[in-house]
Amino acid sequence: MISLTVSQLNKRIKDILENEVILEHVTVMGEISSFSITRGIAYFNIKDDDSLLSCVMFNCYNSYNIGDKVLVTGGVNYYVKGGKLSFNVSQIEAVGQGDLYKQYLELKAKLESEGLFDLKYKKAIPKYIKRIGVVSSKTGAVLQDIINIVSRRNPTIDIVLKDVQVQGIVAKQQIIDGINFFSNYDGVDVVIVARGGGSLEDLQPFNEEDVARACFNCKKPIISAVGHETDFTIIDFVADLRAPTPSAAAELVSFDYYDTCSILLGYIDEFNKFIDKYYIENNMILDNYISTLQNCIINIVHGLEIKIRNLNNKCLNSIENKIDDTIYRVNIVLNTLDKLNPINLLKTGYAIINKDDIRLKDYTNLNKDDIIQISTLTNEITAKVIKNKERKL
Repeated sequence: MISLTVSQLNKRIKDILENEVILEHVTVMGEISSFSITRGIAYFNIKDDDSLLSCVMFNCYNSYNIGDKVLVTGGVNYYVKGGKLSFNVSQIEAVGQGDLYKQYLELKAKLESEGLFDLKYKKAIPKYIKRIGVVSSKTGAVLQDIINIVSRRNPTIDIVLKDVQVQGIVAKQQIIDGINFFSNYDGVDVVIVARGGGSLEDLQPFNEEDVARACFNCKKPIISAVGHETDFTIIDFVADLRAPTPSAAAELVSFDYYDTCSILLGYIDEFNKFIDKYYIENNMILDNYISTLQNCIINIVHGLEIKIRNLNNKCLNSIENKIDDTIYRVNIVLNTLDKLNPINLLKTGYAIINKDDIRLKDYTNLNKDDIIQISTLTNEITAKVIKNKERKL
């Protein structure tokens, strides 16, 4: 058994490939599945139904789209240090669109005609989100990017993951199941469907009609965050919002907790200032009202005091007048009574004559020998009638 180091084996492979004359200059037809240019160096992949070929072309200044069918001419190169094979392209010629890209365009036109892209069906993304549902792979860097950004911006937001494969045969059904799961999950406010960039065939699960319809029928707002900014998939057009990258989606759904707190504190400070100002201004107004009310009460009380004093004086005067009048009348009555007082009459020498203890007012019936009592001021005299003679006036 021959034992070789990694470097030795890679050099053997490179020698074998370089000795194959047919591989030095060959033309290959394929469909572009990824393409990027950096400083005149193009890195791209071409594919057919079964295989993928990594290509590099120097001094390339023309850009090609994913799905373009091309003829590339060049030779095979094996990079010993990295252990990678690439096809060094010297010439590239476009020959039309690839089948996969045609299928993409046909499905896009079909769904657009059915109205699945219409703005009227787009659900609004909530401004203040408490929980995010993520449909993505738990092993990819995409999930970690979302977690890091959301945690940094707002640690109060929860993230719920539905782990799915994002490429391959089973990816389509798992993505559909993930979308349907969150559609009926009452705890999430928004759903992010995410994966990193890739070739057209890598992103194919997100260009499937069933995935697009699951996205359209989802009860929760969906953000599509598939691939890089230049990658467009069918789900991007159906989703309620497209984010250029998964990181951008995380930024969109996580309102900045600290900025919000700062804004709220600013509002509270402004509110407190308003309350203080309102309190001071209204205290001044209240003091003025109280002062005005006190002055009004004082004036009313003072006016009432004057009225009461005047009424009191009137009452006193009226009482005094009544008393004086009563005294005057009483004096008249007293004088009259005094004049009629028998005692006073007796003082003038008059006497009262009684017969059988009955005061006599008429002496016509007084007969001779009747016994009478004569009352003077100082004496009681008993006398006998000797003669009773009527006197003519």
